[in-house]
Amino acid sequence: MDKNASVIRILVVDDNAQNLAFIRDAFSGKNYIIESTDDGDKAPAMLGQLVPNLIFVNPWIRGLSGQGLCAALRILDLDPRPAIILIYDEKEGKEVNEEILGFLDGGADDIIRLPLNKTDLYARARAQLNFSKCYRDIIVDNQNLKSILEITNAIGDTLDTSEILDIIVNHVASVLDAHRCSIVMVGEGDKGYVLVSNDAPEVRDLQIDLGRYPEIREVIRTRDPVSLDDVKTHPLMKEVGELIMDLDYTSIMVVPVTFKEHTLGTLFLRARRKNRGFTAKEIEFCQIVANASYHAFKNAKLFEQVSDEKEDLRHLAITDQLTALFNHSFFYIRLEEEFERAVRYDSPLSLILMDIDDFKRINDTYGHRIGDMVLRETSAVIRNSVRKIDVVARYGGEEIAVLLPQTSLSGALGEAERIRLNIENTKYQEDFDEVITVSLGVATYSFEHTKRPEDLVNLADKALYEAKDAGKNCVKVITEKSLS
Repeated sequence: MDKNASVIRILVVDDNAQNLAFIRDAFSGKNYIIESTDDGDKAPAMLGQLVPNLIFVNPWIRGLSGQGLCAALRILDLDPRPAIILIYDEKEGKEVNEEILGFLDGGADDIIRLPLNKTDLYARARAQLNFSKCYRDIIVDNQNLKSILEITNAIGDTLDTSEILDIIVNHVASVLDAHRCSIVMVGEGDKGYVLVSNDAPEVRDLQIDLGRYPEIREVIRTRDPVSLDDVKTHPLMKEVGELIMDLDYTSIMVVPVTFKEHTLGTLFLRARRKNRGFTAKEIEFCQIVANASYHAFKNAKLFEQVSDEKEDLRHLAITDQLTALFNHSFFYIRLEEEFERAVRYDSPLSLILMDIDDFKRINDTYGHRIGDMVLRETSAVIRNSVRKIDVVARYGGEEIAVLLPQTSLSGALGEAERIRLNIENTKYQEDFDEVITVSLGVATYSFEHTKRPEDLVNLADKALYEAKDAGKNCVKVITEKSLS
């Protein structure tokens, strides 16, 4: 028997020893396994054990027989679906047409009349096996089509790259009963990156050495799928034999993910399969999925690119280009949001308005280039002196605002003084050795004196003018007493 050919399993349900001997002789020396029973009652149980491709049945066997036997064999709904051929003896005087129609309706696929002829027997068997193969191919194609539609529908519902890749590997692993399904991106040299793997959901962009994966290197070289029925005995894996010693009964499939002439990555599968590897239909299924994964990945990347561009545009729209602080318009958007929150929950909210002292003199003395540098670096000092939740914005010219959510008056005064000291102690460029100072005005929301967001700005602005009048480089606040 050729070990590389498919084995055909035959069950003979016949109590005629001569018929059994003839069938065994007809299929001897070929890739067939033949089992038999001389009792119709035992036949259904034997089907579950043997899972035959072909069944020869004497319909008048003792025990369960006739249409009942055919129906009992067919109702088991085996995969693969076995072909049933009746051995029919016209010498027994039965009415041929009625009997034949009844048996065929009961589940039989064909009949062969006694006496048996080897050529006729073999030809009918091959024809039924071919029909069964076609039937099986149709079933597999339908299942694969259904799976592909499920995958494409699932990945069509999201543009998140990680989610798309998770859907692909989990679905493919489930359909093919693989214990590992990964998508591996090809890098420079022998570098590869496992983007996702169904058996290790935490893995993302894991770098691997492709020198340890000759099967992947072969796919990169040929741009064709590779299927290894038994990795431990396959010549391709000889160089990494020590690394795969534990992979008993393991089959591997690697399918390229290509674009034009380039292999971008691979769909990589491992499955425990004793005496069988991946079928041609399974390889074809994975090739379709690999192509779909590329387009899904490409579309998701394109969506991310567009989203990033939109985010960049949004960032530009709310950012002052010189200082990289938020701009005046965005400051008022956030002020209204935080003011509404403070009113609703009676939570503290403070505002610092500050102005760089003598900034016009700096511009007039050193020029606008130095003036811009001072404004940029001072803005950076302010940004690094506050909390992440604080909103720092260029209010206008050399005036900067810091909105302080969840901050009381004492907290705002402390933060203002810290900013003042940090700026005063900052050393700027080597060709500019002046000490830069700021004047700061602080205001805090109160139910009585701040009815609108603009009221808080007006109070902080009034405090800023007081700081200027007090000699600059100081912090001032509008108190309840000064407002009464």
